Amino acid sequence: MRNATRAVVLVAIALMVIGGSVPASAKAPLKETFTDEGWFTLPDISCNGFTLTETMNSESIKVTTFFDKSGAPMMIATRANFFGTIANTVSGNTFRDHASFTETMDIPKGTTTVSGISYHYIVGGKGQVYAEVGHKISVSATGEVTFQGGQDDLASDPDLLSLCDSMI
Repeated sequence: MRNATRAVVLVAIALMVIGGSVPASAKAPLKETFTDEGWFTLPDISCNGFTLTETMNSESIKVTTFFDKSGAPMMIATRANFFGTIANTVSGNTFRDHASFTETMDIPKGTTTVSGISYHYIVGGKGQVYAEVGHKISVSATGEVTFQGGQDDLASDPDLLSLCDSMI
């Protein structure tokens, strides 16, 4: 048994050495970082008698593009971490906004997968009032959701107008 294990280990090492000396056949991934550009800051939300407006506190976005042998993009992975504050323009009340998610576009399949917390709002005394959390796969061209694991209030309220009733 030991001899067989040794042989397997030696073959594995030899394959790693040989494989490591072969030049990569695809273009190296392109990695880009963006800081505090406001990509994920919400637009103003007009409510009855007041507006909800958001201020970005910090934002960190890392985009990695993967290529095939010919140099064509195959996958784009975006990792986002956003902190903001939503304010009611009349009452002055403020609410925390934190999003942390990865969005991956699979170009050959034509799908976009979002994993993590895109929207998650908790209001004191009311608890969670709106969320898009979990794992969602959609058709990139149409936005049609093919799989949703987790809460998705965005599907029924894409304009976030239900926040008007909660963030008074």
